[in-house]
Amino acid sequence: MRLARRGLKLPPQPCLYSTFSTSAAVANATSADRLLALLRGCVSASHLPLGLQIHARAVAAGALASHPALQTRLIGMYVLARRFRDAVAVFSALPRAAAASALPWNWLIRGFTADGQHRLAVLFYLKMWSHPAAPRPDGHTLPYVVKSCAALGAIALGRLVHRTAWGIGLGRDVYVGSALIKMYADAGLLRDAREVFDGMAERDCVLWNVMMDGCIKAGDVDGAVRLFRNMRASGCEPNFATLACFLSLSAAEADLLSGVQLHSLAVKCGLEPEVAVANTLLSMYAKCQCLDDAWRLFDLMPRDDLVTWNGMISGCVQNGLLDEALELFRDMQRSVVRPDSVTLVSLLPALTDLNGFKQGKEVHGYIVRNCVHTDVFLVSALVDIYFKCRDVKMAQNVYDVARAIDVVIGSTMISGYVLNGMSEEALQMFRYLLEQGIKPNAVTVASILPACASMAAMDLGQEIHGYVLRNSYEGKCYVESALMDMYAKCGRLDLSHYIFSKMAVKDEVTWNSMISSFAQNGEPEEALDLFRQMSMEGIKYNSVTISSALSACASLPAIYYGREIHGVIIKGPISADIFAESALIDMYGKCGNLDLALRVFESMPDKNEVSWNSIIAAYGAHGLFKESVSLLHRMQEEGFKPDYVTFLALISACAHSGQVEEGVRLFKCMTKECQIAPRMEHFACMVDLYSRSGKLDKAIKFIGDMPFKPDAGIWGALLHACRVHRNVELADIASQELFKLDPGNSGYYVLMSNINAVAGRWDGVSKVRRLMKDNKVQKIPGYSWVDVNNSSHLFVAADKSHPDSEDIYTSLRSLLQELREEGYVPRPDLCHPMHPDNRTQFDVSL
Repeated sequence: MRLARRGLKLPPQPCLYSTFSTSAAVANATSADRLLALLRGCVSASHLPLGLQIHARAVAAGALASHPALQTRLIGMYVLARRFRDAVAVFSALPRAAAASALPWNWLIRGFTADGQHRLAVLFYLKMWSHPAAPRPDGHTLPYVVKSCAALGAIALGRLVHRTAWGIGLGRDVYVGSALIKMYADAGLLRDAREVFDGMAERDCVLWNVMMDGCIKAGDVDGAVRLFRNMRASGCEPNFATLACFLSLSAAEADLLSGVQLHSLAVKCGLEPEVAVANTLLSMYAKCQCLDDAWRLFDLMPRDDLVTWNGMISGCVQNGLLDEALELFRDMQRSVVRPDSVTLVSLLPALTDLNGFKQGKEVHGYIVRNCVHTDVFLVSALVDIYFKCRDVKMAQNVYDVARAIDVVIGSTMISGYVLNGMSEEALQMFRYLLEQGIKPNAVTVASILPACASMAAMDLGQEIHGYVLRNSYEGKCYVESALMDMYAKCGRLDLSHYIFSKMAVKDEVTWNSMISSFAQNGEPEEALDLFRQMSMEGIKYNSVTISSALSACASLPAIYYGREIHGVIIKGPISADIFAESALIDMYGKCGNLDLALRVFESMPDKNEVSWNSIIAAYGAHGLFKESVSLLHRMQEEGFKPDYVTFLALISACAHSGQVEEGVRLFKCMTKECQIAPRMEHFACMVDLYSRSGKLDKAIKFIGDMPFKPDAGIWGALLHACRVHRNVELADIASQELFKLDPGNSGYYVLMSNINAVAGRWDGVSKVRRLMKDNKVQKIPGYSWVDVNNSSHLFVAADKSHPDSEDIYTSLRSLLQELREEGYVPRPDLCHPMHPDNRTQFDVSL
């Protein structure tokens, strides 16, 4: 009472007063009508104690048996309090006269439908017809029954309810019609929905909204727009739900013009202050990349709505304003509104893009401290950020503590494992989903296919392809692109191209995937043909397209095609792309034009590690070791750190120029000073470095000291050196390993046969021939080409198909004669005894 003495009023205590007064009223109530009046005030679960008192008083006073209305209201009280067992118990005790009314049945059907127990709702409707009293359904029964039929997917039963509605005169009832339209529209039966809609005598705004929403969900946007115009023409004004629906559509399609028109309509109808409309407007402007308008709208809106904050944070993230999104999140924490799971799911991708591992952990800590509800989307977002920040262990910990796993979390785990090169773990997760009875969706399938590709597991990939066909996922562009990539990386370009040719819709990702597959699998001409076809079909190029096409030009090599693509880059909208320009440097370097490669490099306004690696590799491939090292020093002076690709190019340059000591120094610099773990390619370059210089003993010792088992590239480099230096014994060791690692490569058999032939070991030649025959290996003839006047001319061994072959061979004989006069001595070990018909070999000794 200290506050009262200071002249301050005490706050009222309505809760205690009303509780005592109501309890007293129940205790003093003697008539069923008075108890019924009190019972009508029990409309939520919080009123259950009072309802129980009223029920007890009615039983004690014997008022239930003679008052059916009181019993019916008790059923309603228990339904509203979600006490369905008690509601059914009261319902079962109803006398036949009370059960003849539809009201108690309506209470239970409505309650079960609202609680998601749709089977029980339909069951009570069927019992309603079979009851001895045969109560007649009314306008409050059928809407909920139709809703339950729709939720169960029981459209056939819904049609029976529809016929019943017409039979009892409720076919034109607004509420029944609204439920029927929604059921048909959600099932994709727009014709049935429109038939119900057209048959309605009166159409209010709700009915129009249901029909328009059904058209939009079914993909008939034009039909929804026509309905909206008809609605306006009929004089029915839109409400906030109408505008929110169409604004969401404008946002999804980034249709700014329609969105602005709807904004004007909202202002005209006085609906702009409605929170649902304002939030949808904000989302529309953000998705249409008009963030200034979104900010202005956000500043005019009250800051006490969670959806408003979430929409603005999501808009900033979608438009790449990651710092602004983080600042908004901090402002939100200082406001009265608490972030929820939707807020955090919108924010976490921004932290991934910022490589904000620290901020991601801070957000994770906020979730734990504030007990934010971690739904499947929030768990997936956390798992995703840890995987993208390369903290696999933490991602697995988040997954392990998740309360439930569904297809969303499973797909995120599979994508994360693939991103971190853990293909086996990705396959295990995929199998686990199947074991748990969780059906993989199209995203899951598109996520697991790259794991099959990286492991060259085509059998498993084909099984997943069968799953795609059975579940009709093949129409989704990203699934078909993943299938194409899997087949291409498994060496089946024919199947990859077949899927590509059958695709109804091809986006730029699909085209890029196919062009890249051809370029990377030794089919550069097909890659360039697709590049031209892509242009003819009106698909816009991007940096990935240009890089793949330039890679194909470098593989041919076809510098004139590369120059044409260079012109496309200069004239097109991707002139400033670092990766496209880096591919240009690589193309010019591989085509032998270092001047143009250096000119492109020097003209780049911005450079990154890729562009530096490209120019270093270009000089290194031409044996210009000093220039490569000079570029390395310049790269470091400009603040760029060399990576594993840089050192690979430098060590390769040392191998081509015979700089053994410098190559060893660079290898040690990479591993010790730069702390870069060497890969198999680096070991292969070191073996090639020692082998080319004749230090085969060091090469074999280096192979023995490797931390992992050597692959075919390493043994192949050693075998080539054995041919040059005529070391038959070491060649035997290398060839045996190669025949195990890559038994289908005819080049190794030919090389070993040549080594045996030069050494006069004809039994070894016969043995290699026999081994080829046993392994069913066919020799693939080598070919070469030369560009003359912007035209490529292809040649194979002993080829006479060229129209100028006679002149070519005459010129070649003259050239060989001049070489001999200058002191050239033919090398018989360069001949190919394994050629199918040695008599057709061109005799170099002529």
